[in-house]
Amino acid sequence: MIEQLVLHQKNFATRSRNDHYQIRLAHLEKLESLVTDHQTEICKALYEDFKKPEVEALMSEVLPLLKELRFAKAKIRKWMKLKRVKTPTMLMGSKSFTRLEPLGACLIISPWNYPIYLTLSPLVSALAAGNGVTIKPSEYAPHCSRLMHGLLAKHFKAEQVAVIEGGPETTTELLKHPFDHVFFTGSTSVGRIVMRGASEHLSRVTLELGGKSPTIVDNSANLHEAAKKIAWAKFFNAGQTCVAPDYLFVQADVHDHFVRLLKTEIENSFGKNPEAVKSSASFARIINRKHTGRLKGLLENALANDTTILAGGEVDLDQHYVAPTLLDKIPPTAEIMNQEIFGPILPIMTFKDLSEVVSYINDNPKPLMIYLYSNSNFNLHMVMKETSSGSLSVNDSLISLMNPHLPFGGVGPSGLGSYHGEFGMETFSHKKAIFKQGWAGRFMKLLYPPYDSGKLSLLKSLIRFKL
Repeated sequence: MIEQLVLHQKNFATRSRNDHYQIRLAHLEKLESLVTDHQTEICKALYEDFKKPEVEALMSEVLPLLKELRFAKAKIRKWMKLKRVKTPTMLMGSKSFTRLEPLGACLIISPWNYPIYLTLSPLVSALAAGNGVTIKPSEYAPHCSRLMHGLLAKHFKAEQVAVIEGGPETTTELLKHPFDHVFFTGSTSVGRIVMRGASEHLSRVTLELGGKSPTIVDNSANLHEAAKKIAWAKFFNAGQTCVAPDYLFVQADVHDHFVRLLKTEIENSFGKNPEAVKSSASFARIINRKHTGRLKGLLENALANDTTILAGGEVDLDQHYVAPTLLDKIPPTAEIMNQEIFGPILPIMTFKDLSEVVSYINDNPKPLMIYLYSNSNFNLHMVMKETSSGSLSVNDSLISLMNPHLPFGGVGPSGLGSYHGEFGMETFSHKKAIFKQGWAGRFMKLLYPPYDSGKLSLLKSLIRFKL
C-alpha cells in the first residue's frame, strides 16, 4: 500500500512541475479553510491530549500556522517564477536562471508537543512546492492525529496528502520506501535513526531537532521584562517546546533579585500556592505518564546532587503534572544539565564574566536557540560571534519564530536544514540551474582541440585578468 502511495505521489509531483501559480494557491487556500473552519475541533483535540489551554492552543498552533499560510499565499507567485542570476564575463552573451521544482513524494514525521502546527507548517511549504506528501503524526497525541487524519482525507486526495497513523513500527516501515525528502521534527536520538533510514534511498533530509537552549541574563538587562518573558517562554505548553529556555545563566550580582522576579511571575501567572498552580486553567499538562516520570527522575537526581528548589517541585504522575519549578545551585554533572529537559523545570546558574558562559556553551553540543537578555552591545557581539547556534534571539524568547523572513533550523546535533517562508519552499524543492547560451557561444571553439600555443596564451590571459 505504501509503495503504491509513494508512486502516486511522485506522479502527482511530476504533473505539478508546470502548475500555474493559481493551482498551488488553491491548495494553500484549501488548507487555510481547513484550519479556520475547524478551530474548535483543533482546540478540543489539544485539550484532550494534554489539557492545553485554549489561549495557548490558538496562540501556538492556529495563529502561527495561519500566518505561515497567508505569507505563502502572498508570495507563491514570486517564489515560482524563473529567477535570473548573474553570468560571469567570460560567458558574456549567455543567460542564467534558477527554477524551483517539486522534489516528488515527501514524508513529514511530526512530533507530539505541537501536534497541529509542527505537522501542518511543513505541509504548507511542501504544498507550495508542488509535492505529494505523506504525514506520520505522533501516536503520543492520538486525538490530534485522528483529527488531522480525518480532515486532510476529507479535503485532499491521497496522491497529494495522505496521513498514516501508527507507532514507531509505522515510521520504520515508511522509511523503507523511496521518499524524495524526509522532514523530521523530534529528538536528536530519533533524528539519527531517521537519517540512517533515509540514507538507504539517498533521500534528502531535514531534521528539526532540539537540545539545550541556554538563556543568559546579564546585569545590563531590563530584569522585570526579562523575568516576564523567560517565565512565559519556559512554562508555555508546560515547557514542552523545542526552543524553550532550557537552562538559565544569570550574572551573579543580579541573581537574587532576578530569582525573586521569576518567582513573582510564576505566582502572577498560575497562582500563589501549589494548589492554585495545579488547578490553574492556564497551565498545560505533560503529554503522558512516561514523560512525567522522566521529569520526576531528573528532579530526584538534581536533589541528590545538593540542588536547591526555589519554587515548585511538585509532581503528580497520575495527572501528568509537574509544577513550574526553579532550581538553583545545580552542578553541571547533574542529569538535568546533560539532556534536554522538555518540561517546566528551569535550572539556574550564575556567572561573573560572560566569557564563562561562552566557554560553557562552546563545550557542549550546539543549541537550537540562544536567548540573550542584555543592553550591552559588547555582550551581544561576544555571544553572536563566539558561539554557534541555530538562532540567536536578543531580549525576547520564542517569538522570533513568528517571522517568516527568517529561516528556522538547528546546527549540528540541534538540526539539519531550515524552513519557514521562502526557506521552506526551497527545502521542499529542487533548485534547477538553467543556462542558455547566446551569440558569444561561437567563440568557445577557441578553446576546443587541437590545442596550440595561441590557445594556451588565451587561457593564461583569462587567468591573469581574472575573467
